[in-house]
Amino acid sequence: MIASFVGLVVIPMVIAGLARWAAARRRRGLAAGRAVHFRCRLDGHKGRLLVDPRLDGPVFLDRSGNVTALPRGGEALDATVSTNGRPPFEKVNLRYRTPEGQVLRLRLATHDARTLGAWLGEQTRPVSAPARRLLLPAAPPWAALALAASLFVGLATADVALLGKHTAAEVVRVDRDDDSCTVGWDGGAQRAAVDCDTTDVRSGDRIRITALPWPFLGEAVNTRTALSVVAVLGGGLGLLGLGGALMVNPLACARRVRLARRARPAIPPRAAAGGEAGEDRWPALDDDLSYASLAAAARHGDRHRPGPRVTPPRRGFGRTSISPRIWVLTTALGTNAWYSLGFSSAAILEDHFHLGHWRFLVFGTVGIASLARIGWVATDRSALCGPVLRAARSDAGKGTWQSMRYVRLCRDPGEMALVLFRPEGGEVTAPLFLQPISRSRGSERRTVGGPAPVGEALVLNTGVGPVICEIDGVRYLPRGRATEAATDPTRTRDELRSFAESHLRPVGRS
Repeated sequence: MIASFVGLVVIPMVIAGLARWAAARRRRGLAAGRAVHFRCRLDGHKGRLLVDPRLDGPVFLDRSGNVTALPRGGEALDATVSTNGRPPFEKVNLRYRTPEGQVLRLRLATHDARTLGAWLGEQTRPVSAPARRLLLPAAPPWAALALAASLFVGLATADVALLGKHTAAEVVRVDRDDDSCTVGWDGGAQRAAVDCDTTDVRSGDRIRITALPWPFLGEAVNTRTALSVVAVLGGGLGLLGLGGALMVNPLACARRVRLARRARPAIPPRAAAGGEAGEDRWPALDDDLSYASLAAAARHGDRHRPGPRVTPPRRGFGRTSISPRIWVLTTALGTNAWYSLGFSSAAILEDHFHLGHWRFLVFGTVGIASLARIGWVATDRSALCGPVLRAARSDAGKGTWQSMRYVRLCRDPGEMALVLFRPEGGEVTAPLFLQPISRSRGSERRTVGGPAPVGEALVLNTGVGPVICEIDGVRYLPRGRATEAATDPTRTRDELRSFAESHLRPVGRS
């Protein structure tokens, strides 16, 4: 039963977590200007999408050596999800229309599709300052994992060396079949099996051991043997990670760049005269989630939905919805892992479950996992703070802000989202973005601060996921990354329905 649980639950979760982590690293490398090479398919051909400063723009290099240019500034038309049996291996078919009107079909991982769909749709900015020193390409996940494993071995060794008890133990019994010895220390009160050289060690001899600290109390290791194992294991993993990050991956990326420069440019397929013309708009949403139905639901919910009313934010004209310092703090540290960390800390300090010393192992593991989750969230979200705050303080008259229609939905008190639409569309227009916004205090007592249910907004894409919306002079700071309908239709539909269900008029009431 345990093996089935590990095979069906634990391993897919680990694979999905590693895939999401690798995609987040590629997204940060792309934002930092590093060379990032994505594995994908273009119109059925396997290859890599090269986003490299050494090239004039993003190109696709297939296995046959042909090169297809993918100029930025186009539009992601739609995205469909295809699974190969399990969610960790989920792929997205992304249709991208270049500025010249050519439609290309990319098939890549879900999180990479979100990143590239938004990045390809941005306009290229002219470089006025001299180019910086060329950064190393984003390290591959296996190299980063090897370095992390080497660091873990080093930290575990330091923990044993600093907190462990170094003493000379007496050999009680020698087991030549397993090449181990049973040793005793503290006058024989403590015993453990350690590795030893059974050809030279006899019962009654004394060897140097290190008694392990918590949570492995009562265990010990042979000091001489453990040092050799740690040096080989940690050093080997460290050399593997450094070699992959500093040598193997840069050489492989440089080789792909040389092949892309030498290769013959492939001719991308022409856009069909009549087939693609009617597919400019994203048709993935149903009619009940169009602009007209969502606007009606938002107006009805604003009048009749129970709970605190929504009034303009208290910050005032020309300001952000909440304080930027509070927003940075809640963004970087806003995770529910704090609850599990507090619970595990309380359980370790007070043994209500009568687990004895096992509570250190059980709840210590929960606490370590909670700390890892907090660190992951802080690392992942801290990269958003700088671009979002710069966008919130930028001048709205530079032409980078776009006018859009919006519908404000509220799932719970203070949990709001803005659904953004094209300004020129009609009542059946499909949404472009779903942007959650941070909760704020209303201008009246016991109210929630937010915009009107329906209106127009100035929108600025930060380039790292969230979008900034200015409504009636107030710029609303995001509560997370925006969901782009063209690159993630399934998630957009599910989130829209979860928000809109609380606004729909009950059946039988007028």
